[in-house]
Amino acid sequence: MKAFIKNKIKQLINRLKQFFISNKRKIIRYSGIALIVIGVVILIWPLYTNFIMARRERAVLSAWDENIMLTRDTSPHGKEGEGDEGRNQNNPEANLEIKVIDPEKKLPFKISIPAIDVEWLVKEGTDRATLKQGPGHYTGSALPGENGTCVIAGHRTTYGAPFNRLDELKKGDEIILETAGNEKFTYIVTEQEAVIPTDLSVLENTDYPSLVLSTCTPKFYSTRRLIIYARMFVNKK
Repeated sequence: MKAFIKNKIKQLINRLKQFFISNKRKIIRYSGIALIVIGVVILIWPLYTNFIMARRERAVLSAWDENIMLTRDTSPHGKEGEGDEGRNQNNPEANLEIKVIDPEKKLPFKISIPAIDVEWLVKEGTDRATLKQGPGHYTGSALPGENGTCVIAGHRTTYGAPFNRLDELKKGDEIILETAGNEKFTYIVTEQEAVIPTDLSVLENTDYPSLVLSTCTPKFYSTRRLIIYARMFVNKK
């Protein structure tokens, strides 16, 4: 029985060898085409996800701005639900993003970095699913304007690449955090550094309102983390 099985295996191997020898050129040609297609897909996929996420985020931010304007314009004596008419009727998905706003918790909030033309809505959490939607607020870290370190993480090359140009920030550049409660906090960049992913010292709290932005570096790799440090600007006048 064993000899019979070995004989069958040898026959199968010989047939495969003959097939590869007789079809060598076709196999090489089609394998090459397949590798080219796979390579093109790998190159295009980040561009595609960035385009889709950027378009979606524009709609979300538009709905956010409309919601903020309605909040400002509604008087304390206005009728309940008065601002609902101004919601973005053409983008139900954007409206869903705005409905989860909790002004008391200041989440989500908007981050703007004028120096690198960044404007995104920051959601709670830094898990994979959350970061696919944009920057995420590190759970347990300080909220905008509070004493302590507010930590925000974001992708650099995929899913909209919100922090793609973070390395271009310089000392003195502004980072603006705006909450749904019409609060606006300006942080000033103080320094940047690259650390290993396991370095948790960047999460340490300060006794003043500070901000940390985190993303992967270098681009397309996750070997280190690019960290941007900022301190909240306080007008002493």
